[in-house]
Amino acid sequence: MRRESVAVKRRALAAAGIAILSFVGFSDLAAQPPELILSVPDTVVTPGQVGALLNVRMSNYFDTVAGFQFVLKSQRPDVVTFDFQNGGFDTNGTLVSGFEFVQAIDRSGDGSEIWFRCIANLPFDTVHNWGVPPQQGGIAVRIPFNTVAYIDSTVVSAISIIKPTDFSDPWGTSIGVVTETLYDTTFYLCNLWQNDTCLQWIVVDPNLSAYDSLSVDASLYGYLDTTRVILQNGSITVTKLPVPCDFDGDDRITIADLTQLVECLFGAPLSPPGACDALCDPDRSGSLNVADLTYLVAFLFNGGPPPL
Repeated sequence: MRRESVAVKRRALAAAGIAILSFVGFSDLAAQPPELILSVPDTVVTPGQVGALLNVRMSNYFDTVAGFQFVLKSQRPDVVTFDFQNGGFDTNGTLVSGFEFVQAIDRSGDGSEIWFRCIANLPFDTVHNWGVPPQQGGIAVRIPFNTVAYIDSTVVSAISIIKPTDFSDPWGTSIGVVTETLYDTTFYLCNLWQNDTCLQWIVVDPNLSAYDSLSVDASLYGYLDTTRVILQNGSITVTKLPVPCDFDGDDRITIADLTQLVECLFGAPLSPPGACDALCDPDRSGSLNVADLTYLVAFLFNGGPPPL
């Protein structure tokens, strides 16, 4: 009986990224400053915006970044969804404006997640773009998003950076990724021999049975070093603007509001002084007058334009 040679199978896994990372201050990183910071700023918009832009910022302190990818997830897709009408990204004036390959993918299929990836210089092209040199606070890319047309109150949609998230230098080496080799050994026992050749192998537990052969599976696992790469999540706050001339606050213009406007002009105005002007100036003339009353009557009864 002879032992079969050991079969070593190697596979490289580019698994990287943490769902939510809290910010680590520079004072905590005095001995090991960060290499990269990818951040989504807090943004405030109004309802019904289409193609509003979310600035994703990146700071790289040591390496030139020649490629990266990340996934953004909206925690409130009923309020905020990513817009893929024009490719799902805007690179005008951003750090990746000269990159050769840029792509955005509707990862979830419903607009709640966007997978963005880019490469500065493709290996088979003659154009050489070395990527983004060390810099701080630059806009990596702008991501378009949409908001619902009507909401009852201010709503915050948390935007999280989730995996896959990784970065590469111009030579294809991962930046900020720590690798760890994991070994998985499988033991085999020959169940049927023909001379020196095994016709049938079975997997056995080495603690319970002898074995004739083994296979070592060495997996290289990569993950972001959270002290060198910092991901900062943000939010999109959708604030409902007051409806002009909606004196009773029911989010619509009715005869009751017209009546109140008449009171403001000819009767007892609202308190404090100037409250009427603050709530209603439908033609945007700068002051409340009879022309505003005419404007509102035309809107309610004659199909005129809504208050501005």
